[in-house]
Amino acid sequence: MTPLDTLQALDAPAVTVAVLAAVALALVVSEPVLGRREHRAFLAELARDTAPAAQESVRVRLYRRWSRQGWAYAVGAVLLVVALPGVGLADLGLAAPDLDGLPGSDGGSLSGSTLAGFLVGVTLAVVASLLLVRFVARRSDRTPVAGAAAVEPMLPRTPRGRRGWSGLALAAGVTEEVTFRGLLILAIALLAPGAERTTVLVAAAVLFGVAHWYQGPVGILATGAVGFVLGGLYLSTGSLLVPMVLHTLVDLRVLLLPVPRSSAEPEAATGADRPARPHDAPVAS
Repeated sequence: MTPLDTLQALDAPAVTVAVLAAVALALVVSEPVLGRREHRAFLAELARDTAPAAQESVRVRLYRRWSRQGWAYAVGAVLLVVALPGVGLADLGLAAPDLDGLPGSDGGSLSGSTLAGFLVGVTLAVVASLLLVRFVARRSDRTPVAGAAAVEPMLPRTPRGRRGWSGLALAAGVTEEVTFRGLLILAIALLAPGAERTTVLVAAAVLFGVAHWYQGPVGILATGAVGFVLGGLYLSTGSLLVPMVLHTLVDLRVLLLPVPRSSAEPEAATGADRPARPHDAPVAS
């Protein structure tokens, strides 16, 4: 029995299904609207504060605000599932991963040397993608990140900003998995107990992509694709642990990017200091 079969077979009371459906609907409707509005407010505030240190403070405040919101949503989802009858934390993906659910090369379960090969392959793929992002960024005037026009103003310019971004990446990696993978897929499984795995993954991925509306069409497609992969890992292992780790690494990759061309000097600099040069310093030390 697969993790999705387990979710679809839950004998949850009607009130549980109704509450989860309502909360999931509120999440997928409010998240893109609030995200776009807050991003626009961030850009406006960034334009008003032209001093480098002031602009970095604007970024850090955004990181902290989005981190707090993410943790609030995730904690709320956990408390909701604990309180509702017929569902539990394991149904939210908060359980140890079942690696036997990952398919092996022979169509059977993943174990032994195949498991080791899988983990090594994932690690090498992540490292290679991070190095590629840095390589492309060093040789291009453009930020090699989907939705770059929206994301680039958010990128940290100083050690303080990098610490703030790291906190945001961790918060997003954990909390978005709880809400957009755990809670959302649970709600879909209960509402559509006969839905195929691919249908569930596509539905959750589309809603996850739309939640990043502020990044524009390319950003929506890219985050949706990432959501599909992370959802597949969740439904293969029955746990959000692996998706949380990979999600955090994906968000941390921007720390490998050089400071954007339009950026100013670190916080110690003032308006009287020398102007910033393109790619003057790496974002990550």
